[in-house]
Amino acid sequence: MKIRRMDRSGGTARHLDRAGAVVLGLGVTAALALSGCAQSDVGGSEAGDSAAATSTTPEESGTASPSPSDSASPSDGTGKDDQLPQAADMEVEAGSSGRGLPPGVEGSTDSTVGVAWAPVEGLLYVVTNGSSSCPTFAEPEATIGSGGKAPGVAAADGLLAVQLIPPSDGICTMDFVPTTTVVEVPAESDTGQPVPVMLGEKGKVELQPRAAEGEPGPVTWLDS
Repeated sequence: MKIRRMDRSGGTARHLDRAGAVVLGLGVTAALALSGCAQSDVGGSEAGDSAAATSTTPEESGTASPSPSDSASPSDGTGKDDQLPQAADMEVEAGSSGRGLPPGVEGSTDSTVGVAWAPVEGLLYVVTNGSSSCPTFAEPEATIGSGGKAPGVAAADGLLAVQLIPPSDGICTMDFVPTTTVVEVPAESDTGQPVPVMLGEKGKVELQPRAAEGEPGPVTWLDS
């Protein structure tokens, strides 16, 4: 009988050993599963951080939206005056043009065109008043007498003929500002005496001499 009890006891111990092994296996499996979830969470966070780090702004990707300053400005159609300097900064040489008035030259709000001797011998300032976006310029050279451009005027009359270039077609602002053009005259015209000048088709004025050498002369404005 003892042997039978011992067998049962031994079988029971083996049964308990197998049960303990099963429980231990389940515990290890659960621990591994928890560990895998933790790693998945960490990996997901790292992946999200990596995606955020690699995202680019529109500027970095080269697809930035254009700013208002990038848009092309509409042209006023005048061409020559797109980059016109201030008259105070322009070169005093034939063909130069500038916005406003040169130093020493007085403006007028009652006339559309006037003329004065420039401080450099043989050169005139021709000043036109009108729209700043559609200014009127003068030809860079004046002629004596008709010059083929002022019919009925003889060279002996000593009349200087200055041709005016009308503004180009386009939308013009409704302001009234001066534009100055430097015009070259024949040497025999700059004598220090009053000289008659025909300003395009607008009319004739009597140009007064300089008060002193190296200074601009007074502006003679055409009567409106």
